[in-house]
Amino acid sequence: MAGQLLNESTQDNSNETDKSNFSNSVNFNKNFKKKGRSINLSFDNENSNEIAGSLNTSTSVFYQDSRPTDIRNQSLNNRNLKDFYSSEVTYLEPITDSLRISLNVYARSDKTSEVRKTYDFDTTTETYTTANESLSNSIYSHEKLIAPKVGFSIEKKSFNMSFTGGTNIAQYDNQSLYLGNTTVLDKNYIFPYIETYANIKLGKSKSIWTSYEYSVTFPKANQLLPVENLANPLNTFIGNPNLDLNKSHRMFINFRDYDYATRSGYVLYSGGNIYDNQVVASTVFDTNGKRTTTYENVSGTLESWFGARWDKSYKKEANTYKVGIGFNGGFNTSKGFTNGDLFEANALQLSPRINFVYEYGELLTVNPTYTFTYNDLKYSNYIVDSASNVLHTFNIQATSYWPKNWVFGNDFGYTYNSNISDGFKKDFYLWNTSLAYNFFHKKMSAKIKVYDVLNQNQNATRTITPTTIRDEQNTVLQRYMMFSLTYKIEKFAGKEKPSGDSRFMF
Repeated sequence: MAGQLLNESTQDNSNETDKSNFSNSVNFNKNFKKKGRSINLSFDNENSNEIAGSLNTSTSVFYQDSRPTDIRNQSLNNRNLKDFYSSEVTYLEPITDSLRISLNVYARSDKTSEVRKTYDFDTTTETYTTANESLSNSIYSHEKLIAPKVGFSIEKKSFNMSFTGGTNIAQYDNQSLYLGNTTVLDKNYIFPYIETYANIKLGKSKSIWTSYEYSVTFPKANQLLPVENLANPLNTFIGNPNLDLNKSHRMFINFRDYDYATRSGYVLYSGGNIYDNQVVASTVFDTNGKRTTTYENVSGTLESWFGARWDKSYKKEANTYKVGIGFNGGFNTSKGFTNGDLFEANALQLSPRINFVYEYGELLTVNPTYTFTYNDLKYSNYIVDSASNVLHTFNIQATSYWPKNWVFGNDFGYTYNSNISDGFKKDFYLWNTSLAYNFFHKKMSAKIKVYDVLNQNQNATRTITPTTIRDEQNTVLQRYMMFSLTYKIEKFAGKEKPSGDSRFMF
């Protein structure tokens, strides 16, 4: 109902009572070569254990029917475990000076578990000791995969190419415990693996690089398991055990004519993912506006990006001028379900940028930048037809290295947010300044920095997604001062580093 308040919720869940983390990772890579042949062995391992506790108080009021007000005063205890292992063996056999074939086997095991326990506040004992079974559950997931592959590569002076193909054999086991009921969902998959790239050198500074990959990812355990997640009083989530894999074609192309010696030239690029199948949200609203969300498969979605950049550098005596003009953007097609109806959202983002740098020897650097960002979404079969936003951002950085041993930095910016709702400040200025002094043969530096000199910093943003248009303002730290003392270590592991520029860039 347009213009009618269906529900509202106020909550405070920022009081973290306890948190502990343990994580470790191991990476091993070994290569054996003999007469052009090579065997490469690799192993990766990551283990983590995170335990977090927090307090949550919330009140959710429903206005349309007799649904009672949802009042919560709870202690939340979460434990997340992750054990990841992967290994790979690759054998390369030369056929000619430029042609090699490869045999490869990749295997991985990815095991995760999440245990949520919720306790309500007991007014008699004034402690959080009453177990809330409807808001407690545990989810376990184990992904096992082995992928034998074969490929070839061609390496010429002006042309490189590689192709690898194979088969992924996977087992995906998921299990949940909720309200005393155990749900087991085990699935087996076989799907192809394809990856290829090519690089063509057209001259000293010109080249074309392109790649293609057939990508497959698994749905998340909470998207598959039919377990109710009631943590959000206004949105209940439940999985769909009939989901298929996410399948996409990932492509990229890049053309450049760029001289790194002079930092001049241009780059053009484009890429994206075209989905044969993608997991998306399906949401149903009741008369209060309370949502129940599950997941479905759709096809024909798209994520793409594109851009270009041109740079030019000039130098005349002690003066150096650098100009950069850039442009990037993207076009995405998303789909989803609302009350059983399929909707489509086409999102376009365009963001040109211009940058200029002036350097006077090693005494002064001035760097102004302007960025224009345009976002536009058009919907089909949705409650709104379109949404858009324009963001202007101007920034200028100036750093002075005079007098000797002194570094004076200033960073001034202006941001204007065009379509943010009334009640939010559309624009603000942000000025940071710092002063540093280098001494003791430039090995030590004392620095004082004042952040947000004008005391105007704010965090008001408009976020447009295929399912939401959200204007929000978060509390941010405004004007404050910091002092730092830095010592530059010249020797490490018995070796002295060469002396270099110790300037402080703001």
